[in-house]
Parts: sequence; structure tokens; C-alpha cells
Amino acid sequence: MKRRILFVIAIAFSITLCSQNSTQNSIVESNNDFSFDILKQVNTVDTSKTGTNLFVSPFSIYDALAMAYDGANKKTATEMRKVMKFKKNQTESHNDFVKLLNEYKQDKSVFTISNAAVAQKNYNFLDSYIKCLKDFDATISQADFSNDAERADAVKKVNNWVAKNTNKKITELISKNDVNEITKLILLNAIYFNANWAVEFKGEKTRQMTFYGKNSVEYVTDFMNGTQDVALSESDDAQMMKIDYEKGMASMFIIMPKENVDIDKYIAGLDIEKFDKLGKTLQTIKADVSMPKFKIESRFEMKKFLMDLGIKAAFSKSADFSKMNGKSNLLIDEVIHKSFIEVSEKGTEAAAATAVIVREKTAVANKNPKVTINRPFVFVIKENKNNAILFAGKYVKPEKSK
Repeated sequence: MKRRILFVIAIAFSITLCSQNSTQNSIVESNNDFSFDILKQVNTVDTSKTGTNLFVSPFSIYDALAMAYDGANKKTATEMRKVMKFKKNQTESHNDFVKLLNEYKQDKSVFTISNAAVAQKNYNFLDSYIKCLKDFDATISQADFSNDAERADAVKKVNNWVAKNTNKKITELISKNDVNEITKLILLNAIYFNANWAVEFKGEKTRQMTFYGKNSVEYVTDFMNGTQDVALSESDDAQMMKIDYEKGMASMFIIMPKENVDIDKYIAGLDIEKFDKLGKTLQTIKADVSMPKFKIESRFEMKKFLMDLGIKAAFSKSADFSKMNGKSNLLIDEVIHKSFIEVSEKGTEAAAATAVIVREKTAVANKNPKVTINRPFVFVIKENKNNAILFAGKYVKPEKSK
């Protein structure tokens, strides 16, 4: 009987600029806490025996929701603040988030973050709210959603903006069915990441190997192979491995639950404290590393997940987004999220986009140790200058088996 090894992979990206590291602020801490909540929620959609690969950008969702949160009031704001783990009041959280985004913009590092908003033409949004969006460096445009032709054109422009800001990895975030004649605002975030390994895996060493999926299902797929300086640590239920990207800009953290530990049960118990605890005991060695090449694309309608986490009023007729327009007649119709990741011999490319659609409340329808990643795994992409989690996902089987 083959020995079963189950993997969780956490891809954490550290960004080093000059010789100083920024102190982790409350927004980063809140985002990271929120990130594992989101990963657990989207993982609940997988009910099959063999499992489904998934990938999300908690940071993209968080960023888009933060723009909506600035327009929320009373119970709506309270629920959003609780789920988003904000530790400060609305104004202070806004300022902290904007400061973080400005820092990322100045870094010009291995990832970019872009924001935008499409508002109903001639709709009276408060100047104070428009200023909040501009603080997010959001590109603001207008469209007449009540007109069929202009609505269709707005959808096209949104998707073009997303494609441009994700290196064309996300091309169709929303469809004409996602907006209607009473849509008043679309809040958009796009994030794009691209980093090469410090030591690339050589293509000639890539070969077919067996990946053991859930319930011992075997898949033959392409594995990258190479000798790397890696850091390892171990807990009672998992092992962690860290591989660096070029110029120290990023690192990939791989967490492997131990034999006979179910991937979904591991995800259910995974949080930032558990992640950090493993990371604190890493020790560097040289190892022969084998891991699968993979590509994942996911799309989620986040409304149910966010409501299950506790953001309920924002999606209901009791929603209060009066800080957007001075009235209580708006609600969030849906939060749409789409993401992409590809891990190859050269490095990692990832992108994601989120749309928060706001409408009126009117009803509408060798000697070296051997490390082989050949079991289901979770991955989390985190920039480590501020330690903000950007992406997260789960890989349980090759999309195309040889």
C-alpha cells in the first residue's frame, strides 16, 4: 500500500525594499484574518468525492468591500466592520487602507492593485463618498444603466478595464445578466502578480509523475523537479516548506498535512495563527523538490458566503448605504469574484478581480532530502513586507490528466 502524503501549500510572498521592513498594521492583520474565513467559505462549495481546485484573492474581495464599507452606515456598517475584522472606526480604517494601497503603489514590486468605479449617470452620489473612492485611487466613470445599449456598453468597458489591469488573465468578470436598469454603482478591484523563482526549475527535468488526489484517486501529470535551498518546519499535523523567488521579493510556503489528514478538514482548522506558528520555526536546508505545474481559474458569486460570515443587512432591504447618497435606498446586489493562477518552471503568475454591484432596493428579478508535493494542497499568496494575504486556493487534482 502506497504511503499517503497530504499537502497544503501556502504561497507567501515577501517584498523587501531597501533594508527596512514595515510594521504590520491593523488593516493587514484584519485582511489576513478575513482571508482564512473566505477560504473556508468558498471551500464549502466542494461536495464531490474527488474534490475541486479553487483559487481566490481575499485581498481583492477585501479591497472592493472596503470601498462599499465607506458608504455604509449604522447596522450595515457594523456588520461589515465585524466580518472584515476592522479594529478602528470607519474613518481610521479608511485612512489605514489608503495608506497601505499608496505604499504598494510606490513599491512597484511584483504585484499591482487597481481600483475603479462605474456610477449611474447623473445620480446624486455624495461628494464625500466620491472623495473616498478617489482616495482609493479609483478610476471613476459614468454609465446610464437604465438604457439597454449603454448598460451593455458599460459591461464591455468594465471587462476591458479588468483585462487591462490583470494582464488579460481575467477577461470577462461580469456579464449583461449581472447588471440591470436599477444598478447604480459598480465597485471594481483588480490585482496582478508575477514573480520568477530565485532558482528556476529546468524544463528538461519536468516529467510525468503521480499525484494522489482525494480518496486515493491517482493522476499522472507534469511535475517540476530541481534542487533548491528551502526552509522546513513541522507541527503535530503538518509540515511547512518555503522556497524563495528572485531578489528576495517573494517566497512560496507549502504546508503539508500529515498522512491520513483530510485536506478539507485541515482547511477548516487553518487560520493565521496556525500559519504563523509554522513559519516561526523554519530552518534552511538543500533539498530535491518535486511539485506539479498547475493552472487554476475560479469564479464565485460571493453574496451567500459573505452573508454566512455575517454581512446580511448590506444585501437586504434593510441596507443602509446612506453615506453613498444621503438616502437608505441602496443595497449590494452581488459580489462577483474571478481569479487565475499559473505555477510553472519559471515562476508564478496570478490575477484576480472583484465587482461589488450596488442597486436600488426596488425589486427585480539524492543525498538531499526529497520533498514531493503529490497530494491535495492549499495555497496562500502573501506579500511579506506588510504580510498581507493576496490570494488563496486549493489544488486537489490536475485539470488534464495524462
